[in-house]
Amino acid sequence: MKKRVKLPRFNRGFTIMEILVVVAVISIIASTILLNTNFHRPASELQKHSSYLGKTLQLLMQEAILEDRNFAISVVPKGYLVLEYDGQEWIQSSDKFLLKLQKEHEYSDELIIDSNIVKIEKKDKLEPHILILSSGEMSVFEWNIEDKINNLRVKLNSTMLGKITMEGPLETFL
Repeated sequence: MKKRVKLPRFNRGFTIMEILVVVAVISIIASTILLNTNFHRPASELQKHSSYLGKTLQLLMQEAILEDRNFAISVVPKGYLVLEYDGQEWIQSSDKFLLKLQKEHEYSDELIIDSNIVKIEKKDKLEPHILILSSGEMSVFEWNIEDKINNLRVKLNSTMLGKITMEGPLETFL
């Protein structure tokens, strides 16, 4: 019978616990670096905001068709509101789901409908700018969203049938 030779500890290798600790430390460091580099990118924040806006418009289009209701977007300084037609006038929607879609932002908006620039200002009576009708139609518009601090802009375009396209973020023209 052969006798087993006992090796000193330093020649046996690493324990599984030591390997797991090293992997955990490396993972924490790597995730910290990735999170810190992704959060404060102005271009990605502007793109995220514009994408949310485009998805909101498409969702409102689907809601209008499914529920046979007419909606509108009213662009106000530093944000937009969802309006609903009650049969006589446009009022701000009180639906909790639709209220969650409204968003304020720090960007500058320029809305162009029928080749006319819409003047965005605070008014006593809310004005519908982008109509989203239960017939499946939407106002044709060009919505330029600009981050003046970082010199970036995004352009949202729509067709009459509600197709939304997004260009950007691009550097603005000086």
